[in-house]
Amino acid sequence: MLFVRFRILAAAAPAVLLACATARTPSTTREAPLALQVQAPGLLFDVRYTSADAGEIGRIEQGLVAAGARAARWGTFRAGVLVRVLPDHFSLEEAVDRPGYPWLRAWAFGEQVLLQSPRTWIPSAADDEVAELIAHEVTHALMYQLMQSGDAPIWASDEPPLWFREGMASVTAGQGRRRLSSGELTRWAARHPNDDLLRPPPELYRIEKDAVYSAAHRAFEMLLHVVGEDAVRGMLRRMSAGASFPDAFRSSTGQGLSEFEREAVRSGFDPAALRTVGTGTAGVP
Repeated sequence: MLFVRFRILAAAAPAVLLACATARTPSTTREAPLALQVQAPGLLFDVRYTSADAGEIGRIEQGLVAAGARAARWGTFRAGVLVRVLPDHFSLEEAVDRPGYPWLRAWAFGEQVLLQSPRTWIPSAADDEVAELIAHEVTHALMYQLMQSGDAPIWASDEPPLWFREGMASVTAGQGRRRLSSGELTRWAARHPNDDLLRPPPELYRIEKDAVYSAAHRAFEMLLHVVGEDAVRGMLRRMSAGASFPDAFRSSTGQGLSEFEREAVRSGFDPAALRTVGTGTAGVP
């Protein structure tokens, strides 16, 4: 994919942040003095970073270009995305108001991605891990843009459940090998019969990240197995037209959201164990 690369010195005055497409906005106001613009057909990333992270910019840039190509299966960005490289983990937790999440490495909004500098990851960040995380977060940003209804903030409509949001991002980023298998999830569920991995409370999400993200990945894989990518694109288009996510899900798949979630759990996230489920069309109402 062709892309255009510009590096500039940012002005001393802080730049205006792009509007976010989620309810919570980042709390940090610190601005990086350096900027890089990565442009390709259908996307534009404005990367802000400090001189300490100059050595990471090459693989961040490569990751963004690759991420744009991966995410294109779902649609085209409607606006550019600001990517802010934060100097350490504390800065990220502070920016998104999520203290006590040692595994957190990034956070995405509709038009902004906050990324902890890979130079500060523990353990150290391999190139493929950086590329996958960037693709994961870029997919989040695109999803939020695609389902936004006009100029209304995205939180004006029902946001998809966590399993859909994280599953879509994880599958698009190709992170399946990092997730638990359906068999491992079944054994986890047997040990935790009262925990809901598809609708996890905040504390379960915080302390059982591997199980939560794995269930999300496997559930989204199952959704694609049942209805295909067109149905997912149809859900996003319907939400952009004003539908709630449960209504968009039913119209696009021919099945209720709760029904699908129950069947995903019952089958142990194994498509081979699925019962007959409904299918629908992915057209815009």
